[in-house]
Amino acid sequence: MATEIPIETSLLGREVMLNLMISAQYPVQDDPVARFSEQLEQTRFARDHGFDGVIATQHYLAYPFQYLHPLAILARLVPETGDMRIATGISLSALAHPVDLAEQLATVDIMSNGRLSVGVGLGYRDLEFAAFGLGKKGRLKRYLDNIDLMRQLWTSDRVTADLDHARLDDVPIALRPVQRPHPPLSMAAHSKTAIERTAKMGIPWAAAAAHVDGDYFRQQVDIFRRACTTYGNEGLPMIVGHELYVASTEEAALDVVRRSLAVKYAAYQQWGQDTVLPESQSFDKEFEELRKGRFIIGDPATCARQLQTLIDDVQPAQLTLRMNWPGMTRDELMSGLELFVNEVMPQVPALRPTA
Repeated sequence: MATEIPIETSLLGREVMLNLMISAQYPVQDDPVARFSEQLEQTRFARDHGFDGVIATQHYLAYPFQYLHPLAILARLVPETGDMRIATGISLSALAHPVDLAEQLATVDIMSNGRLSVGVGLGYRDLEFAAFGLGKKGRLKRYLDNIDLMRQLWTSDRVTADLDHARLDDVPIALRPVQRPHPPLSMAAHSKTAIERTAKMGIPWAAAAAHVDGDYFRQQVDIFRRACTTYGNEGLPMIVGHELYVASTEEAALDVVRRSLAVKYAAYQQWGQDTVLPESQSFDKEFEELRKGRFIIGDPATCARQLQTLIDDVQPAQLTLRMNWPGMTRDELMSGLELFVNEVMPQVPALRPTA
C-alpha cells in the first residue's frame, strides 16, 4: 500500500495541477548568466499567471548543453515562486549518496517552507555512472535502497543502515523536512517493469508522455492503472510531463521547435535515452516523423484540443509542460508562454482556475 504522503492540490482549485518545467540547459556557446536570468523571468511569469509549480531537471556532463544543477536552481527560485510548489524532475538519485541527497532536499524544503516535491529517477547514461565511479550493474538496488534510506532519514528519530555505500549505526537524526512525513515523491519510469514497480511501491508515476507516441503512452497508462489495482493502490496519482509550444500558426510554431526541440531529442538519442523503449519508439528518426503523435505543437486551438484530449484520456493529477529548449530566444520563449496563458488555458476546462 502507498506510504502516507502530503497531497498536492492546485493553488487555484483547478481539476489538474499545472506545472512549468524550467529548462536550465543552454547551448555550450551561450552566456549562462543571461540565460538563467531568462529562467527567472519565466518563473515570475508562471507565478503571476496561474501555474501551480515549477520543475527543475537534472543531468551531469551534458554536452552539448550547459546543464545547471536542479537543487541550486530550486533554492534560488524560492523567493521568486510565491506559493507555487517547486520540484525536482527528475533527481538522479541512483548517482547520489542518500545521506547527502536527503539533507539537501530537506534543506530546500525548509527554505521553501514546505513547498518541495521530489521526483526521482534511475538514470541511464553510462557516462554519468562512470563519472561517479559507479557501474550500471546494481544501479536498481542502489536506487531503491537510496529511496528507502532517504525516507528513513526524513521520518525516523534514529537510523541504522548497512549498505555497500552507506553505513549508519543507530545515528540520531535532527534535520527534517517541513512536510510530514516527508515531501511528496514521484518516480520516473519508461519500461513496463519500471512502471509496475512504481505502482507496487505506491509512489506516483512521473510519466514522460512525449518520449513515446500517443498510442503507446496510453498503453503505458493502462499498465500503470492495472498494476495499481493489482497492488491495492487504486487512485495513485500520475504526473504527466509533456513538450508543448504554441504560436499564432502551426508553421510559426514548427519554425521554432525545428531549431530547438529537435536538437534536444537528437541529444537524447545520442545519450541512449530511448534504449529502454521498443524499437518503434526510437528517437532515431527525422524530426518530422518523430513529432507526429508525440509533441503538442501548433496554434492555440490545436494545442488546446490536444491537451484536453490528453487529460480526458489519461486523467493525470498533474500536468508538467516544458515550453522551452536549447536554442530558443528569450522572445520566442516568452511569446509562447503568453500565448499559452491567454489563448490555450481558457480553452481547456481542466486548466481553468476555480478559486
